[in-house]
Amino acid sequence: MKKYLFVGEQRSELAKKMNVTWKDKHLAAAPLYRALKEIGICWNDCVFLNVFEDDICDIKSFNGIVIAMGRTVEKELKKHQISHLFIYHPATRGSVRKTENYNNHVKERIGHIV
Repeated sequence: MKKYLFVGEQRSELAKKMNVTWKDKHLAAAPLYRALKEIGICWNDCVFLNVFEDDICDIKSFNGIVIAMGRTVEKELKKHQISHLFIYHPATRGSVRKTENYNNHVKERIGHIV
């Protein structure tokens, strides 16, 4: 059984061109994978959906912990009254994008759920 649902916005044009998804651990998934590994969350225990591409009912009905990646996703989940935790999207801009900072951010925000 999957324990964690990570919710993004939608696949980037580059991800579509490369034909990759979150599960492939490429592009924005790479820093997320490293951060989760560091806090002990197994990648295979994770599900990945996008709030503007996938069925919102699938997100609502998920039986586990829902994690919003980014403020836009957080807003959308709140609009649909979906309980969730928040982390910055792994492709965020600014100093949090640095590997060490992003890993620390993820640990602070969701390290307690492991």
